[in-house]
Amino acid sequence: MAEEKGVAKPARISSSHRKAHIVDNFVLLFGDRESADSEPAYLSDEATSDLSEEQIFRRSVRGYMSRIDELRRQITDKYLAKQLTQDKLDAQLFELRVQSRFSSLAAQKRQAIKVNYQRKLLLCEKIYTLAIQLQTLYIELAELLDRRAAHTTEIHRRSRLCATALYEYKKRTESA
Repeated sequence: MAEEKGVAKPARISSSHRKAHIVDNFVLLFGDRESADSEPAYLSDEATSDLSEEQIFRRSVRGYMSRIDELRRQITDKYLAKQLTQDKLDAQLFELRVQSRFSSLAAQKRQAIKVNYQRKLLLCEKIYTLAIQLQTLYIELAELLDRRAAHTTEIHRRSRLCATALYEYKKRTESA
């Protein structure tokens, strides 16, 4: 192959210059992919005192996630009901416009429109309440995960300090 001017050559790494990657598998301590298919032990109805700190944490996170899923489902249902009510209102208001041209609007039609407006208002209030609850759950979950991350980081820092101390001790005993 002839070399072309202005074309960068790909860097070649010889096998003698390759370095082993430093792997820190601390984060894999709590992950167990094989048991992910079966129901985790922390979901059973054991007493909380029998569970480890990790199992209690996972149970609380699962509780938050199930409550969040339920609230999201409720909000979706309320939005669908609100949309159906809005569609009814649109049809009734169109009918109102048509009938008002002929001045034949019955009191019953006015009452139906009023009821649908009230229903829509009630659905909007419920959606707002559920959205506030959902935001509160997200905040609580974020705080829980933040505390857990700080705790895990502290455990990691301590384990690294212990590993360093053990390495120094081993080095001193070998040189002595």
